[in-house]
Amino acid sequence: MNDQYSQEQLAALRDNEARCVRVLAACRRFAVNVSGAAGNYATFAQNEEVLLESFHEIELAHASPDGRYEQLFVERCQRAGLTSADVAMLQTRWQQLQQYEED
Repeated sequence: MNDQYSQEQLAALRDNEARCVRVLAACRRFAVNVSGAAGNYATFAQNEEVLLESFHEIELAHASPDGRYEQLFVERCQRAGLTSADVAMLQTRWQQLQQYEED
């Protein structure tokens, strides 16, 4: 997955705090909706794919071998209103979407 994004693109995204928090806040609204609906078994809607892709980009932008951006990611998720359960659900949905697209 990292092949799709250059390190420069990921660094630019990570440096854009307002965009990260705005996208994560949109993901929060989605996470709340999925939690209340059919959960992880709900079918994928078109807007969900866009949100999950955006979430994944932000997650990648904060990933590093030494973990130096992990706390920054956590803080941004908190500012956007995402709980650790929301983040875990979004990560699970991202993985399911990848499997769905491979099938």
